[in-house]
Amino acid sequence: MNTDIFTNPIFIVVAILLLIVAIAFLVYYFRNRGKVKTLQEEYDKEKDALVEKYEADNAAERQEHEEKLSSINEKYHEETTLLNNKLSSLRQFTVDKGEYLTDLSLLQLKDRLVADEKIRETDMYILSNVYLPSRNYTNTRKIDHLVLTRTGIYLIDSKYWSGHILHGVNEENFEQLPYVEHFFDLLDIDKAKEQTLIFEKGNEQNVAVNHYNETIEETKISAEKLKNIFKLQYDVVPIIYFNPEDNGNYSIANYSNDPSIKVLVGEEELENFFMKYVFHGRFQYTVKDLDEIAEAIFQLNP
Repeated sequence: MNTDIFTNPIFIVVAILLLIVAIAFLVYYFRNRGKVKTLQEEYDKEKDALVEKYEADNAAERQEHEEKLSSINEKYHEETTLLNNKLSSLRQFTVDKGEYLTDLSLLQLKDRLVADEKIRETDMYILSNVYLPSRNYTNTRKIDHLVLTRTGIYLIDSKYWSGHILHGVNEENFEQLPYVEHFFDLLDIDKAKEQTLIFEKGNEQNVAVNHYNETIEETKISAEKLKNIFKLQYDVVPIIYFNPEDNGNYSIANYSNDPSIKVLVGEEELENFFMKYVFHGRFQYTVKDLDEIAEAIFQLNP
């Protein structure tokens, strides 16, 4: 019976047809195998490109998010720092108007430099009313203003005054200024050392003469002490700043040969000094250094 099946014409025809189909499929497959491979490679490339684009888009979004977050944090830091400085200055206003006005001038200068993109917020700290305690707290020193910049640290003693200043005079100037010798005698001060005299109008008939040298010497000592306490690599620059209170009705004559302290008069001279040294000085500190110094000062002045 099996022999009949295999010899059956219908069976033979079906078998032949199946064989033809199989052969045709194999021929088609081998002929189009290259196209299939090409299509597979194109598909893989397209898939890889889509994956790469997705990852790149995500990375760009993450980067953009991180930049926005960093910008927000920096702006917050800038605004809070500025606000704290201004509040500190405002509190001091009721104590010393002159120091407040000097502090305000320094803060406004920094604001302009930051707004003009000449410096970053973190490139300059303006600190006021800083105290340097001694070991036994009996010789605590008060610093009116500290300006921390990458090109140096500046200690400012600020005096709000009206009148006329003779700075750095001694006996070598008596021939040129004969009247000054009488004030040396009256105040019983050393004629061989440089002295600073301030002449202020007391009332309609009197003139007050003030001797300012102790403050100058104390400012120098405070600058040295600040350097030692915080183990600074570079010297702190002491500055005496005379802030005129009567709209420019003042004069100053500087006879000093002492390079260890700067003497500035008026807001314009103060601003020009910092414009010069902030931009043209050699970098001494990094932003990180300034942060650490400021934080150490804050720790001493909670």
